[in-house]
Amino acid sequence: MKILICATQFKGGSLQVVLSLINEFRSFSNYEYIVITSRQVDCQLNKMVFDENFTFISLPLFSSGKFRGFYERKKWLSNIEKQYNPDVVLSTSGPLYWKPRKPLLMGFNLPAYVYPESPFWTNKMSLKRKILWAIKTHYHRYLFRKEATACFVQTDDVNERLRKYLGMDAVYTISNTYSNIFKDVVQYPNKLSTRVENEIRFLTICTYYPHKNLEIIPAVAHELERRGYLNVRFVLTLKNEDFESHFKHLDTSKIINLGPVKSAECPSLYRECDVMFLPTLLECFSASYAEAMIMNKPIVTSDLGFAHTVCHDAALYFDPMNPVDIVDKIEMIVRNPELRDSLIEKGKQQLNQFGTAENRARQVLDLCNKLGNH
Repeated sequence: MKILICATQFKGGSLQVVLSLINEFRSFSNYEYIVITSRQVDCQLNKMVFDENFTFISLPLFSSGKFRGFYERKKWLSNIEKQYNPDVVLSTSGPLYWKPRKPLLMGFNLPAYVYPESPFWTNKMSLKRKILWAIKTHYHRYLFRKEATACFVQTDDVNERLRKYLGMDAVYTISNTYSNIFKDVVQYPNKLSTRVENEIRFLTICTYYPHKNLEIIPAVAHELERRGYLNVRFVLTLKNEDFESHFKHLDTSKIINLGPVKSAECPSLYRECDVMFLPTLLECFSASYAEAMIMNKPIVTSDLGFAHTVCHDAALYFDPMNPVDIVDKIEMIVRNPELRDSLIEKGKQQLNQFGTAENRARQVLDLCNKLGNH
């Protein structure tokens, strides 16, 4: 079977997923893979380790004009499909803004569309932005219905919600998980300076999105200082321009922003920190939860349904819009080593629910077979 993979992601969790899948596909040599890569995927793939059943094609830069650029991209993708004649097309995220002739298996990871009860809508959205999001929601629903033959999601909860959102039955659950780079860890040089006395580091590995709710961190840091916790640091991995733009009027003295970190370097960064901290308002499935579990780090995160679906009792939960409640939970983690150990142990048990990166790749290929042979 020949699979055309649209690995055109450029940031966020979807980038980590497609990188993991492509690397795992090396173990399934009875397939032929044509992989269209964005620049961000390209720079994190070691193409020398792939066999001859892989063909890599770099996505070109198209016209800066929005509509002309979309037209050029669609035409180019159609030409690639015509040239290689795959049996099925795979994309781990969407929409693609392109409908292939062959069946398309598309991942869905847009939680804003299926979690209308999130505080994101009431606390982060002006009326104007809500109207724009409503238009975008309807347009993307139309594109998903038009483009995708089938979709796959990361939890049963999202599966049920997406079926209602799209009005389609061909939605399958394939759990997200940690990449195998967390099993065969390569130690990279430290990114953080030597700890000050009694320093505790809370790590958030993510790209900037408004729903990540990162702007609450300075208020949390201020409340920690008020209570006498002077050596708590929050470690972020945002682009410098995003950090400067969104934190420019806030006190960032307790924040260390490292800039984007390559996937292979993430395990080393977890080892340098103490707690995984995620104040997000929306997720389908954050791989950070599974990564923290396998790296033996306690999780402190938002008291919202999607987090409970993934972590169950392997996390300490807070109200993500209340800095005082967040600090109450951080204080519990800092002062109670038995609680930290308990969360770590429960995290190890919860890992069994996610499967492995190899199993995820096999399930994706099984769906490709189902669509390609239909």
